[in-house]
Amino acid sequence: MSSLILKRPWSFRKPKENLISELSRTLSFPRSLTAFLVNRGLESREAIEDHLTPTLSRLTDPFSMKDMDRAVDRLARAVVNKEKVGIFGDFDADGVTACALVSLFLQELGLETFHYIPHRENEGYGLNQSGIDWFASKGCKLMVSVDCGITNVEEVNYAASLGMDVIVTDHHQPHEFLPKAIACIDPKRADCAFPFKELSGVGVAFYLSWALRRNLHSSGFFRGSPPNLKKYLDLVAVGTVADMMPLYKENRILVSAGLQVLSHDPRPGMKALMEAAGLSGSVSSFDLAFRIGPRLNAAGRVHHADTAFHLLVGKEHSRALELAKELHQYNQERQRQERQLLSEVLEVIKHKGERPAHVLYGSGWRKGILGLVASKAVEYANCPVILLARDGDTLTGSGRAPEEVDLFSAIGSCYDLFLRFGGHRGAAGVKLPFEKIDEFIKRFEKAVLEQLSRGIQPVDLKIDAEVDLAELTTGSYLQILEQLEPFGPGYEPPLFSARDFVINGAKVVGQNHLKMSIQPVEPADGNPCLELLAWGHGDKVDISWNGIELAFTPSINRWNGRKSVQLILKDARKSPSFKQ
Repeated sequence: MSSLILKRPWSFRKPKENLISELSRTLSFPRSLTAFLVNRGLESREAIEDHLTPTLSRLTDPFSMKDMDRAVDRLARAVVNKEKVGIFGDFDADGVTACALVSLFLQELGLETFHYIPHRENEGYGLNQSGIDWFASKGCKLMVSVDCGITNVEEVNYAASLGMDVIVTDHHQPHEFLPKAIACIDPKRADCAFPFKELSGVGVAFYLSWALRRNLHSSGFFRGSPPNLKKYLDLVAVGTVADMMPLYKENRILVSAGLQVLSHDPRPGMKALMEAAGLSGSVSSFDLAFRIGPRLNAAGRVHHADTAFHLLVGKEHSRALELAKELHQYNQERQRQERQLLSEVLEVIKHKGERPAHVLYGSGWRKGILGLVASKAVEYANCPVILLARDGDTLTGSGRAPEEVDLFSAIGSCYDLFLRFGGHRGAAGVKLPFEKIDEFIKRFEKAVLEQLSRGIQPVDLKIDAEVDLAELTTGSYLQILEQLEPFGPGYEPPLFSARDFVINGAKVVGQNHLKMSIQPVEPADGNPCLELLAWGHGDKVDISWNGIELAFTPSINRWNGRKSVQLILKDARKSPSFKQ
């Protein structure tokens, strides 16, 4: 049965009833939230309790990363000798926060640092000769890359030819041959024993800083207490969430601690950015993903990421407010450009009709927004979409794909046509000569069709459990739901269904959002109503909800110092048991 909003069938995760009942009883947890935890692979009381108390003491030893000892020895020598250090970053939120973290920490150790973040449109991703030359002109004999560098073999060789040592820190997939650097720190290295492979670029930068502090402390470098690195975890949290890294294990610990810093003692730049985003007090992973992260990313998308960097490292609140205002304006411009290009792309897709995939290109398209637009175009077309910006004789861009398509594999089948390509199953980037575009489209569509020989089938919406809405109105539910945060990729929030409810009111709020007040059909004494929000579905305010089953995510609404459970509607369908 297809649904009313997503047009997808639903499937319910197979519950382990006895285990859920036992854990719910021993932990005194609501049954629905216990089912959610079991569905996420937490099947013992010990595993759940560890998950709910993500303490920094549980982080893995940084020296278990391959080459960490080599990197730290070289950096410690730089600290003792007061060397100038160049830090080469990336233009997204992960790269900028990593660049800021390493810069601030090395400065705290007394070093003079220089940073270089390439221009997205003019220079592209990764190390380049211009940045290396600039570091050399400043007298840097050591360069540290953050969130990039693991595939830049030629560039590292070039730096070495100038007498510069290079430490690479990255989290992307290495190629067959690593750069000949002093150290290549990347948990995705095949020979790296670090057990958690999904750190962000800023996460790897934090581990490097932690290992360096430990080395200096053991050598007696600090006269008093060593620097407290917890103050840098706000940067780690923002970069990790903005880069859509999975929020479990190490990342869950780092982001949880970072959210505490942001909520209680934000640095001037973060505080100004929060004010620009309308945030105050407690900050959630949702806020990082949809309010703070996009503003940091906007600088690199429509201008230059240096604006975001200077905001993060600045110490004066007045200057931070000015930079935060700039980022807010950049984000508005990014949204305007995104809407304009999306409208253009959807019109072309509509004209082309059904195809296994859409590869579109245009002159004047801004590279920084192509991935964002491709993601939304996929939702419309339900097939892979690749958008390419033409610059003379070359095309450069990004692609996205629905869950059922392995985009990287399909693109990889055309590798001989590319000047460069990379990515993963759901997202990828390519650069190719314009003369190859027709052949690429033909071969790419064929590769997608081979994956989907029976056509594209909609992926089921996976429901964690069916719930009685009365359970969500209990006092303990809010407290336990808060303990489960932060949610994100790899640790998606609960998705429940409910079919017995009464609507006490519905209205349209904001920009076409539906807001309803609902409660159980047979509420217990004192059961308050629950607020349900359906983003972008104000057009459904007048439909009959009689016999409708809801699929929703419970969330925490924080407003004016008060907290309440709020339901976010994901989908709806006619209840299978409903008889008119």
